[in-house]
Amino acid sequence: MTFTRIVCGIEPGGGGVGTARRAARIAPEGTPVLLLATVDLEAAALAAQPLGGELDVSPMAAIPPAPALGPLEQVAREVLDQARDALADLPDVTTAVAIGQLGACLQDAAGDEEGALIALDAPDERRILGILDGNPATWLLHEATRPVLVARGPDDAEGFPGVVVTGVDGSPQSAAAAHVAGEVAERAGAELRVVVASGGRGLHEEGIAAALAGLPRHVMVEDIHHPVQALTGAGGDLIVVGHRGLHGLRALGSVSERVAHEAEASVLVVR
Repeated sequence: MTFTRIVCGIEPGGGGVGTARRAARIAPEGTPVLLLATVDLEAAALAAQPLGGELDVSPMAAIPPAPALGPLEQVAREVLDQARDALADLPDVTTAVAIGQLGACLQDAAGDEEGALIALDAPDERRILGILDGNPATWLLHEATRPVLVARGPDDAEGFPGVVVTGVDGSPQSAAAAHVAGEVAERAGAELRVVVASGGRGLHEEGIAAALAGLPRHVMVEDIHHPVQALTGAGGDLIVVGHRGLHGLRALGSVSERVAHEAEASVLVVR
């Protein structure tokens, strides 16, 4: 998979600059970057209501009048301008403000375009808390139809990625992730580590052999632990994992979502 466009979330306080840099470093040089900030309707509705009065919780309260959106939109644009200035060395950076929740707006901006990469800061909280409080990264990891990069680390992203880690278990999803990991490592001149973890579900030897055959030079890591522990403990600064598309209760065991929340590294989830 070749990334042809990056859609990166910029959060209040300027969070997302380091994420945009990391996304640009795993994509081909010159890939266009869209920085997206949002105005949350619920926050705008609260801002539009008078102080000291009774809180209006009617459905219409969620649609604030245009004057209430103005200051919040201006703040979002100022944050975007600062982020764009910080990324002045990237050749093609544009900005946009959307109305709504960040996760859903990033998904909409990416659309169904083949090659679109969604990027945003990694969640700070554990996965269950992220589900409960509607964290945008948690939501995207579960719902997005495009690849998602959840990034960790300083804004400068110097030397990223130095070590790319991926896992193979013989499934088509892991083979797809390994292929992307190989492309990223080769393009970045990074070390590629391929993990085979025997502590989870069954492995398919033929599928593993087929996945390995198409990879550039790599280091094999055999691990007896569960895939989550094996991948997060393999020493990479970028982990590339596949997503099986599980939903509901079945998704509680999702390796990709658990890795994205538990890793200290940045994580790229491939669809």
